[in-house]
Amino acid sequence: MKKFDYHMPESLAEAYGLMEKLKGNARYIAGGTDVVVRVKQRAIEPDALISLRNIPELSGVHWNGGLRLGSMTLFRDMERDQDLAGAYPALVQAVRVLANPQVRNVATVGGNLANAAPSADCAPPLLVLEAVLTLEGPGGTREVPLEEFFTGPGQTCLETAEIIKSIAVPALEKGAGTAFLKTGRVSQDIALINAAALVVMDGGVCTRCRLSAGAVAPVPLRLKGAEKAVEGQEITPDLLEKVKGIVEEEVSPITDVRSTADYRRIMSGVLAKRAIVQAAGSAV
Repeated sequence: MKKFDYHMPESLAEAYGLMEKLKGNARYIAGGTDVVVRVKQRAIEPDALISLRNIPELSGVHWNGGLRLGSMTLFRDMERDQDLAGAYPALVQAVRVLANPQVRNVATVGGNLANAAPSADCAPPLLVLEAVLTLEGPGGTREVPLEEFFTGPGQTCLETAEIIKSIAVPALEKGAGTAFLKTGRVSQDIALINAAALVVMDGGVCTRCRLSAGAVAPVPLRLKGAEKAVEGQEITPDLLEKVKGIVEEEVSPITDVRSTADYRRIMSGVLAKRAIVQAAGSAV
């Protein structure tokens, strides 16, 4: 393993200054559960790691009508937050099944997104919640919808010195319900498939639907064709079967050491159906 320097700046300005000084030959590090593994595997060989742990403004759960999560907010803090669980249950459901308590004690929500794994557990619920990221770097601040953030496996729209500063989630409207589901080889494993749903119900009719799935495409995926099929309809067994077929056509899974493409394709439709039913059942 290549030797590297380790920096712990106490402000964003200091962090950006270090990255510019190192001419981009460094990596920001949040919890380190992904970056350190990749360094050990020699998948990346940075000259330095720049920790964001000591920058206070990057942490915390903040309420402002909706929700704002600092990018360095620990998953362990999120899963223990009862207000968060009550307001955004699908997000906390995803956090609680992510890896294991040891990982959740150090892993962060921003790091999970910045890693850009197609199977990232917090991506589907944040996609259906229509989260918006605040990105910041030496050149200033910009806002990017999460749907536009991922550009490929392990790739995002982040520029060299930029970080995810925070994640904003709008308040849920009346009649909304959400759900998150995941299947893996064992309980602590990376998802074979995960899925999230948000539905807004008016009586028995769904007026708005958002569906997302992970580990079934190069990036965490909004299932827009299935969403359109649900909106304006009663959620019936026939509709759910139609949705299953649409989802199977929208995804583009691969075969790897954890699953086959065919299994992922079929299960993506199954999880989408189940997520819609659970979300509708929790609508308030």
